[in-house]
Amino acid sequence: MKLWEYVNKTVRLTLVDGTSVIGKVLDWYDGVDLDGDDEIVIEDHSYPESSIKQIEVIST
Repeated sequence: MKLWEYVNKTVRLTLVDGTSVIGKVLDWYDGVDLDGDDEIVIEDHSYPESSIKQIEVIST
C-alpha cells in the first residue's frame, strides 16, 4: 500500500481483526526507519500496514 497517498484525507480503515476506524490521516511513517511495517496515523493512534485489511477514502 502507498500509505502516503492517504495523508490529509478522511478514510475508513478495516483492520484484519474486523475493527473499523474512521478519521483523517494526519501522517504516515516509513517502516524502514522503524524496522518494521509502514504505519498510518489517525488522530493519536498509528496503525501498522500489516494490521490493515482495506482503506476506503471517504473524502479528500
